[in-house]
Amino acid sequence: MHVETFDGLLNQLGYEGARTHRVMPELLDQARQHGLDHVRAKVEAALSELATADAVMCTCSTLGPIADVVSRTHDHVLRIDRPVMEKTCGIGPDILVAICLESTQAATLDLLKACADRAGTVVLPRVVLSAAAWPYFERGDYEGFADSIATTIRTEVSRSALPDGILLAQASMRLAEARLSDMGIPVISSPFLAAERAIRVAGSR
Repeated sequence: MHVETFDGLLNQLGYEGARTHRVMPELLDQARQHGLDHVRAKVEAALSELATADAVMCTCSTLGPIADVVSRTHDHVLRIDRPVMEKTCGIGPDILVAICLESTQAATLDLLKACADRAGTVVLPRVVLSAAAWPYFERGDYEGFADSIATTIRTEVSRSALPDGILLAQASMRLAEARLSDMGIPVISSPFLAAERAIRVAGSR
């Protein structure tokens, strides 16, 4: 799914350069089962190998912290969720952070806090886990996936105050963005902002 998503976004943004996709879904599966350290060496090796490109984007939020480590020596290696986290910090303090996988929660909240600290602002995230949505994604039922996410978020909001904004923290959750557009608050996801950042980084090299 991410291949088609990012090819479409890069085309939409007018990027005509070469692009390479390395799809390794087994790394997420292993990280979910055994923890991030179990796949650290494999992810670092893959990102370092791809670093001959002008920009490298790790599109998995769970694996994002490893991309941050690699970026210390290859500063054009990017994690997909950093641009959206930076934008989120400007929306307001009360942010509903929606995730589908428990494995990404710590990485997501750590990055959001780091971005808020760097911006000198305060973000008080409310996490909502849409665990029921992920099986739809794994089956390739993207309509069901998006519907399930939207339903979970609307249910959560109905039980509490309307937040300042909603962060769809995993790239795949972009599919639910349009289903929440009537809520009257910003609803943001990572792929478009990440594609913009990747093009800018590639163009600066």
